[in-house]
Amino acid sequence: MSKAISLSCQSPEYKGISALNIIYEAGLDRDSRPILVLCADNLPNPDIYDYDLILSFIMARLDEFVENDYVMVFFSSPARYRPGWMWLLRAYRSLDRKYKKNLKALYVVHLSRTYRLVFDLANKIISPKFARKLRYLSNLQELKVNIELAPQFIPQRVIDHNNRLPTIQQHLQQQQLQRQRRPLPSLAFGKSLEDLASIEGNKSTDFIPSFVIQIVDHIKQHGLDKEGIFRKSPSSEELQSVKTAFNNGAKVDLTQHDIDVSAALLKVFIRELPVPLIGLKLSESMGALPDASICTSDTINKIKAKLALNYADKPGHLTLLKYICEFLRLVSEHSNKNRMNTHNLSVVFTPNMIRAEQATPTTFMNVPDTQQSALADAAVYLKQMNQGMVLVQLLITKYDEIF
Repeated sequence: MSKAISLSCQSPEYKGISALNIIYEAGLDRDSRPILVLCADNLPNPDIYDYDLILSFIMARLDEFVENDYVMVFFSSPARYRPGWMWLLRAYRSLDRKYKKNLKALYVVHLSRTYRLVFDLANKIISPKFARKLRYLSNLQELKVNIELAPQFIPQRVIDHNNRLPTIQQHLQQQQLQRQRRPLPSLAFGKSLEDLASIEGNKSTDFIPSFVIQIVDHIKQHGLDKEGIFRKSPSSEELQSVKTAFNNGAKVDLTQHDIDVSAALLKVFIRELPVPLIGLKLSESMGALPDASICTSDTINKIKAKLALNYADKPGHLTLLKYICEFLRLVSEHSNKNRMNTHNLSVVFTPNMIRAEQATPTTFMNVPDTQQSALADAAVYLKQMNQGMVLVQLLITKYDEIF
């Protein structure tokens, strides 16, 4: 039986398999959960690589995410090499409850009929409950309806394979999906701060959207001592239902919903702001920042100066940033119960707060054309997020000195 072998991230085997880009992080989904991508086309020749080591590597990467909710996208085609069915079943069995518990959805794209039978058999034999999390998607258009994956995280060969699928079938499926999910006008999420202020008739320079205040106040009253607050996500259906109610201007009683709904709503609101709360250029302009425990007054003054310059033409964003950071500091003060210190909060909030100023492309264009360029994009993303986490942690920890 295939059995995972303990694999250190410092080992040559780990570093060698890592370079293949078989599994990688790809931003956040609509519910603000980390996305992991598993790409079958990057699997190597089994005559050269030990697939049990590859399984160990995949499990080691999953270990970085399994304590929080996450989703996964599996590009099953094309594939230069495919492991045998029995190996797949044995490997699936080795992924115990720890890896499946917080996996909220697995989107399997371009799966052949034969391998779908293997997947279905594995679920019936090993994990019937897990089958409810599984989504089979025929093409990238269906994936786009279910989860917004940035173009740089979709390998070019996957796009080429998708483009070779029958176009008539794709057209009919796309029409059906568009009918199923038509965008509705929003009065809350996805609106600019200026639009929200106009909707509420508020001309104050210290404007915070009323529904954001409602969400934050609810968490202050009922969630500060909740272990893992902001790390766990509610059911997607419940989250979308409450979000839709806010978008429609309906009155929402948050006490009728799990506290994780409010926590997720706050993250989603920040992530869906048309202009990011912290622009990527601002984050990068800060350079290498020290840990909060050794932060000097010179560093504080540098951060304050850059914030003043960056938000001179958008004071509403600075007001919201201060409001959020002050609230997160309060959350961190309860870390002895909720386990969310400033580092953990920065890990959760940085991908929602920091992104490039320009909108995400809506087509499958400008994608990396080689595995090397895809790896480079992934490395840049990780560097940006790591640098951003230091900044966000400082903004929370040193709130009084910075703001």
